[in-house]
Amino acid sequence: MVAATFPNTFDSKDRTTARTRRSKIFQPFRAIGYVTADVPICVQVRGQAHAITTSVGNAFHIYDGEKLSLLFTGPQSAEPVSAVAVFKDRVFAATGSHISVAERGKEVARYVSDSDAAIFSLVVFGNLLLALCKDNVVRIWDHTIGELYNELTFPESFRVTCAMHPSTYLNKILFGSQQGSMQLWNLRTLRLLYEFPSLGSPITFLTQAPSVDVVAIGLMDGSIILHNIRVDVKVMRLMQEGKVTAISFRTDEKPHMATASISGDIAIWDLDKQQLIHIAKGAHEGPIHSLYYYAGQPILITAGADNAIKQWIFDSAEGNPRLLRSRGGHHEPPSRIRYHPFDHSSIISAGNDQALRLFSVTRDSNSLEISLRDQKAKGHLDDARIPAVTQFDASEGIESKSVNIITAHVKDYQARTCSFGGKPITKRTYTSTDNSLIKSVAVSACGNFGFVGSTLGRVDRYNLQSGLLRKTYSNQHGGHTKAVVGIVSDRVNRIVVTASLDCTLKFWSFQSGALLQTISLPAPVGSIVLDRESGLLAASSDDFILRVVDIQTMRIVREFSGHRSHITDMCFSPDGRLLVSSSVDATIRTWDLPTGYMVDLFRVNSVPRSLSFSPTGDFLATAHADHIGIFLWVNRMQFVNVPFRNLSDEDLVELELPKMANDETDVQEGDAEVPTETRENELPPGEVVDDSLIMLSGLPKIRWQNLLSLEAIKKRNKPVEAPKTERAPFFLPSLREMEQTFGATASENKADGQSSRIIRLPGADVEPEFVRLLREGSMENDYSAVMTHIQTLSPSALDLTLRTMAFSTSTDNNEVLSLFLDALAWQLEKRRDFEAVEYCLNALLKIHSDSLMEPGVQERIQILVKRHAEAWEVLEKMFQYGLCLLDFIRL
Repeated sequence: MVAATFPNTFDSKDRTTARTRRSKIFQPFRAIGYVTADVPICVQVRGQAHAITTSVGNAFHIYDGEKLSLLFTGPQSAEPVSAVAVFKDRVFAATGSHISVAERGKEVARYVSDSDAAIFSLVVFGNLLLALCKDNVVRIWDHTIGELYNELTFPESFRVTCAMHPSTYLNKILFGSQQGSMQLWNLRTLRLLYEFPSLGSPITFLTQAPSVDVVAIGLMDGSIILHNIRVDVKVMRLMQEGKVTAISFRTDEKPHMATASISGDIAIWDLDKQQLIHIAKGAHEGPIHSLYYYAGQPILITAGADNAIKQWIFDSAEGNPRLLRSRGGHHEPPSRIRYHPFDHSSIISAGNDQALRLFSVTRDSNSLEISLRDQKAKGHLDDARIPAVTQFDASEGIESKSVNIITAHVKDYQARTCSFGGKPITKRTYTSTDNSLIKSVAVSACGNFGFVGSTLGRVDRYNLQSGLLRKTYSNQHGGHTKAVVGIVSDRVNRIVVTASLDCTLKFWSFQSGALLQTISLPAPVGSIVLDRESGLLAASSDDFILRVVDIQTMRIVREFSGHRSHITDMCFSPDGRLLVSSSVDATIRTWDLPTGYMVDLFRVNSVPRSLSFSPTGDFLATAHADHIGIFLWVNRMQFVNVPFRNLSDEDLVELELPKMANDETDVQEGDAEVPTETRENELPPGEVVDDSLIMLSGLPKIRWQNLLSLEAIKKRNKPVEAPKTERAPFFLPSLREMEQTFGATASENKADGQSSRIIRLPGADVEPEFVRLLREGSMENDYSAVMTHIQTLSPSALDLTLRTMAFSTSTDNNEVLSLFLDALAWQLEKRRDFEAVEYCLNALLKIHSDSLMEPGVQERIQILVKRHAEAWEVLEKMFQYGLCLLDFIRL
């Protein structure tokens, strides 16, 4: 039975599995850099505004038609979106053989078909939705009730390729075929009205012309035919180069028509003269699948398979288009990404599509392309392109200067410079003094100098502002004998480190160019990265081992092994503690430098090519071999406590790449996973990592501080004015006559024939939870449940518990106090929740100072003081070590 269904939720088993199989540090957030896929867009007119709906892989985006700003992101589907259509507030997205219905970015229904045939086009026709499927069947849905209306099955002699509704034709739909013929159907009666003869080539596009009864037809052989379907007469025939992929008509005073080709060109035709007036060569770097003229405006919207939407305006006297706005991303996978050194919410990306782009993490409209066009080249766009960027580096010291990015290119003898602001590339280039290909580039920390490394092993330093050569690190001075793959300099321009395929790391004097030290490695070096704050250099080699070098001592201080294939990239965390690396084995590993542990490990379904940690430490950005977008991972260490332990390959988890945007179900599950993961990472009760370590409770410090400041808080929150006395309502005196039904009477409290004036409320003899836990802990010699209960109490509730625990039972008042002192001593012995014990002990001394002086409690006090001294001695040694180290550094 074919029917509309609503989105299913995960069952409890799937949710439990998703919570347990996750990364310890990183959580998928979202993907950026997707604008449009190879699917025709849908433009909707709402009054004076336009909305553009595009497919972006497994989701869809809705853009504002004026400024091309992103309005909504649709829900994530299991399959790619193959077609989109819009009706009022509803967006229909075809995913495989099903249709997803969304409103304001949320899925509200799903049309499920009993066929597995994929849908390649959607057409909205009143209350009907036509789905053109690859099995040559047109399935018709009534989208007002969400039910299948009917089906049209066509023979193999008429393979449907496109459909449209001719204006003023009631209940009529025109279908185009691969055989070049057309059929006109009445959907109300499901009857074929007329079949047009073949045009000699497959029909690729159909659209309504401004004139009634005239339809524009695009053919595979490049023909554009204007055909009167009422009298079946050909009005006009034009010809362009290549397959016609889209047609649109200008509806202002100019009788122009725009056609798009599979080569990315736009042809502008004058219909009065029936001639071509302009060709926009290379308007898109790939097939153009959509053209749309705004009604009554000289503005044309184009979208192509190059992941770009462009807005053209016709404001010249010749009628030629000029690019007004554009939104785009890479149309081939990025090869290298790095966070912007100044704008911490932007990422610089270089791709195989010969583009260098700047992506904004917070505002997609701020993304732009940093021009890499040759200003001297003229003609087609491909002729003006510079070879793809293989490596780039950005200045971290001088933002105001225009030259702040240096790039190396594929098989190019020149390194080039450009700026963050999207300005054209400068005419100045930098070559190696040995006249060989440029392999690597770098910028000094001050931003004034650029380094160029060649394939023959020479390194040259140029002044970026003047373009003059300042220093050469050549083979004559003990330089490299093979290609230089990496160059870095320290933050004070004292040391330059170079890495080469000759299996060496070399340290040079920045000023004199003298060779200071050489470190030989057992395998060729693949890449290097330097954390300038800590002075630690990470180097990857072809033996799949990461080595960390201290550039001050020029010695290897850490070696990390675990990758099973070539290491593609690596980066340091902003605090210099973590090193993240990616490999061709599709794993991303995180290493803790102080301990030498591998603290995180996960695998994705696409090989990561590059990664970068945000300067604020909140995101990890990754680029992958099979995806054109950039993926962001949240650093969970910014929000929750993530204890480190040494992981092995047995702890490997499989993760999916981040989606375009999390839908409602994903957000709710992500929120629920945080406490679950935290509990999984916590140690079991009674277990410690090391006897020499002191463990804290992990709760916020302000919670324990409020326990000691309750009096000050109450005084601060005391009302300024005394409460005003008001007359009681008139009906309150009548309540005195009502019989009291609560409490207990004196007659109910008689004992041995005598009446008692003390009223005992029901349940007064029930032992409180805190006292019960103390007694159970004393019997089992395990007070872990007591501290767990204390951590759940608020500061005011804990203060009340400590004040009333001596009077909570009818037994000896000092018994509960002694048990609590035993619990604190037990915690100190286990060396857990140290700061919680300190604050509880401080509050206890203030509240029960008199009771602690009694003889029955003194023995517990002595044991507690001994345990406290032993625990404090461990901390004191750590404090003294840190103070001595600071004094040594200060000297």
